[in-house]
Amino acid sequence: MTDKELILPLFPLLAKHSLTCNVYNLGRAVGESLRKFYASNGLYETWTLQSFPSSPGTTVITVVKEALVQYQTWWLNLVQKDPIHVLIETFLIGFLAYLIFYQKKKDHRKKMKDRLSEEEIRDLLEDWKKNGRLPLNYDNHNHYDHGYNQGTTRGDDNVLQSSCGNESSSVVVKSPLDWIVIEEMKGSKVVLSIPNMESHNNKEDTEDKTPTSSSTSPLIKGSFLMKARQSSSSTTTLNKKQTFMDSSSKNDHHSKMKMKTIHAINFATHDYLGMACPNPEFFKKDVVKEASIQALSKYGCGSCGPRGFYGTIDAHLDLEDAMAKFFHTDGAILYSDGASCAASTVAAFAKRGDLLVVDEGIYEALGTGVTLSRANVKYFKHNDMQDLRRVLERVQATDESLGRKLNDQRRFIVVEALYKNYGTLCPLDELVKLKEEFCYRLILDESFSFGTMGATGRGALEHFGLEPMRHAEIITVSLENSMGSIGGITVGNEEVVDHQRLSGAGYCFSASLPPFLASAAQASLKRMETEPKVLTTLKENIGYFYNLLQSELGDIIPNKLVITSEIGLSPLVFLQLANDDDDHDDDSKRFWTRTEQVRILDEIAQKCLEMDIFIVSTGRHVTHHLHKVPPPSLRMTIMAKQSKAEIRTAISVLKTVIGKVLDDFDTEN
Repeated sequence: MTDKELILPLFPLLAKHSLTCNVYNLGRAVGESLRKFYASNGLYETWTLQSFPSSPGTTVITVVKEALVQYQTWWLNLVQKDPIHVLIETFLIGFLAYLIFYQKKKDHRKKMKDRLSEEEIRDLLEDWKKNGRLPLNYDNHNHYDHGYNQGTTRGDDNVLQSSCGNESSSVVVKSPLDWIVIEEMKGSKVVLSIPNMESHNNKEDTEDKTPTSSSTSPLIKGSFLMKARQSSSSTTTLNKKQTFMDSSSKNDHHSKMKMKTIHAINFATHDYLGMACPNPEFFKKDVVKEASIQALSKYGCGSCGPRGFYGTIDAHLDLEDAMAKFFHTDGAILYSDGASCAASTVAAFAKRGDLLVVDEGIYEALGTGVTLSRANVKYFKHNDMQDLRRVLERVQATDESLGRKLNDQRRFIVVEALYKNYGTLCPLDELVKLKEEFCYRLILDESFSFGTMGATGRGALEHFGLEPMRHAEIITVSLENSMGSIGGITVGNEEVVDHQRLSGAGYCFSASLPPFLASAAQASLKRMETEPKVLTTLKENIGYFYNLLQSELGDIIPNKLVITSEIGLSPLVFLQLANDDDDHDDDSKRFWTRTEQVRILDEIAQKCLEMDIFIVSTGRHVTHHLHKVPPPSLRMTIMAKQSKAEIRTAISVLKTVIGKVLDDFDTEN
């Protein structure tokens, strides 16, 4: 049987099938038209290589004419039989022509219109040559306002309010602390540069008395020249841009202010064990630095690709094996940074349709992972196990009403062991009981508890006497805190680790960790295991700091400031302004607005820095990528490399500054 005999019986079947009916009819119509066309012109049997016409030009013209006639006939018949089809097709053809011929030219005209003219370019270059360019870290949306007194009003918003023209707009006023440049770290000391406010204020007073023509910032000038033409007809827009230019000239002035150097005691960074910058009094050798130098000499700097594509080096595998052995788990997987480790791990296991029950106080990296997972999310109140039970019982009631089984949906509880933005410790003993009662898996982030809690520094699980893989299925750890390196590790059983090698976005698509950083982390881990004294020193410093803080600031805590972190355990110390309770009369109650809190705490941090104590005010920068924004706080980190004398100095300065700032604020109000 020939191929033709096999195919012909299929034609009637294809013509009747709904999916191929239109295609079949179209092909058949085209074939019939071509057959009739060839037959009518005598070309059906005469077109061969031997009998091709000697004058092809005439034949081609004839063929084209006949084709046009055939197309006209087909088109008119189609209009009569299916006018809606013709209408839609005509619209699509017209829209396609619009995109090709008009829209493309319109975009080109707009692009040319936005370009600077030759004269504007010359003016811009002259301005750059005369005044210099702005620094790379310049922020044209913020302005520097010492004292927060110029153009700001109080409000309950998360930002300060400033008026611009006739309208009020929200802007974040920059604090002097935003201009800090860290120059060097030496043990427990940090060398940094800040604006010299005395010379700055004197210069500002001189400029206020001597009127001069304002010099527009070069970056803003170019932006304004380019955009002003687009809105020349709008007076309001021009007024706003003029106001913006005036403020930018102040920014340009501040970018040139003189800086002064401060040698301060470091209570700001997360180098809890002093691995990144060890104190020579505690460690004779900087083994982390030595390991990094050796790895750089052996491997070079970069790893030249993701882990699955030429990016895996034996230093990565050695660190994974060492971390798995340290945590007593089946395996570990290394990511190139701590944030991508937490975010990628959550997104690798939770997908659309799954359920995540999440503490509302999780930090930015975990929150990003929750968002990327696209799973169903239910939040419970921060560290509130009763509220967690309420959420789990509500989900259970929904399951019963829908007849849904437990294994119909993957479910996880997502928490931090030690919360970065609160300093509070998760009650893992209670949480594990709830997870087992309601059949959930636990994703636990030990980034800030690893190296600071537990007898051997394994974290909060060890502190509560719990075990990895059994009580917490998935554990993420950042290497950027206690380990003094960069990167992140997820530990668990073999399934947890192997699944991420194909599903962890940060593992698959990011360049792998530079080998020298993996070697540095492994050296830190070895020091933790072989020199447990560093863990003991850290815990002693934590206890000493809290005891001294409560005893020396007894008249301030808890009347004016409240310790919100885990007292005696957390190396992250958080102090918040206290609001009066309901026991006071209405006239004597005090409720701080967020703006007032930010202003007061910023001033405390600034004055502490002027007295050589470096602490952090969180009210301005701990606001983004969070489900719940924490109250403004003073944050201090306790480290093993700090001496008892340095802790006493910090407490003394803190007591003096807090009392003075709060008294000054009471006097003003």
